[in-house]
Amino acid sequence: MSILGGLLFTIGLGFFLAGAWPVIGFLGLELLIVWGAFKLNYRAAQKRETIETTANTVTVKRTDANGKASATEFPLGWIKVRLTPAVSPASSSRQAQRVVLSSHGVETEIGHFLHPAEKPALQREVSHLLDRSKAQRDAD
Repeated sequence: MSILGGLLFTIGLGFFLAGAWPVIGFLGLELLIVWGAFKLNYRAAQKRETIETTANTVTVKRTDANGKASATEFPLGWIKVRLTPAVSPASSSRQAQRVVLSSHGVETEIGHFLHPAEKPALQREVSHLLDRSKAQRDAD
């Protein structure tokens, strides 16, 4: 941020020396807006979602931007992964498409922050992850 501040100070000084001193206020406002955008982006980047599998369970762990953690646990043998709606909707309503893990009436959405084009790939990848975990469990 100090680099951006220094750059805007230099630009503001140039405008001040050229007689266009009102520009300085707008440069300060611009710096404030860019700083706010970086803060919001950093806060959003603190969110985490992990999927862990063991021989018997699948655990979805979430951490929000404030650091609050939550976990949902499913039995490996009964878990289902589905993409709803299964058919890709029109571009205008693709935000409504969800990847859902469910078992025994408990559901949780995963990958809600992903772009709609990435959700079918997530559904396939999680299905393969669960198949590999089940195969390894059955082999032991």
